[in-house]
Amino acid sequence: MKVVKIIQWDMGHRVLNHRSVCKGLHGHRYRAEICFKGNLVAEEGSSEEGMVVDFSDIKKLALSLIQDKLDHGFMVWDKDEELMEFFRSSEGHKPVFVPFTPTAENVAKFIFDQLDGKLQDIYGTGLQLHSVKLWETPSSCAIFTRKML
Repeated sequence: MKVVKIIQWDMGHRVLNHRSVCKGLHGHRYRAEICFKGNLVAEEGSSEEGMVVDFSDIKKLALSLIQDKLDHGFMVWDKDEELMEFFRSSEGHKPVFVPFTPTAENVAKFIFDQLDGKLQDIYGTGLQLHSVKLWETPSSCAIFTRKML
């Protein structure tokens, strides 16, 4: 069984070496579909009986590790010297420095890595993060799944 929780946030970035307008500063309304898989909890009388995991547990984790850190931030590749200098010398911004060019594909993997292993499989149902589907625009997304590891 798989379950999905969706979170959304606004964030800016640029793809420094891109051949089109994406090399300029811009932002998106990101949407992440966070998918966990596992067997249903069979422990009678437990709060999670009949669930893979409580949606509120995924939400709490995703808000603290992803949305709170990225919302209204600007993701900056640590090789982008111009932006690194700008954010070091100015105040009132929320830079998120990362060791990769912030493409949708890399951000999807980043989110997966941030969340992976953070929810305990307390019922022994094989609970694990399965995938992160990251929508960068309403018609464009990247999917990172465990089997790609």
